[in-house]
Amino acid sequence: MKVSVKYACGHIGDTQVYGGWKERERYINYLSRQVCPECKRQKEAEEAKKLELEFGLPDLEGGSEKQRAWAVSIRAEWLRRMAAAAERYEGKADIVRAALVEAASTKKSAIWWIDNRVNINAALAAEYEEALKKRGVTE
Repeated sequence: MKVSVKYACGHIGDTQVYGGWKERERYINYLSRQVCPECKRQKEAEEAKKLELEFGLPDLEGGSEKQRAWAVSIRAEWLRRMAAAAERYEGKADIVRAALVEAASTKKSAIWWIDNRVNINAALAAEYEEALKKRGVTE
């Protein structure tokens, strides 16, 4: 059954709901407390752009506008997770973070980030290890 939902951001959108009456009502109520998909994408894009500026990452090339936006969000989420993981390297967190940014900066193609989104760590392993060696980390 297709219904119109007023999201928390004030936008109205149509969505398909399934199940019994109670399940549909619960899902509609849940959606009404969320921001709409467009506002969510816009917020994620803003956060990704902010992270790009913070780390000084190059703009991505190739692909359509939507593909570049998707690739930027993939790269930002990966960097966010990896920078948080770098905190466990006491005394070397800044070095690890800088190596991660350098490794990520070597891949300027939006299509590369999309194609490798499932296993970015393995795809960037060589670049990351090289960046660590430049900084004197050999572990």
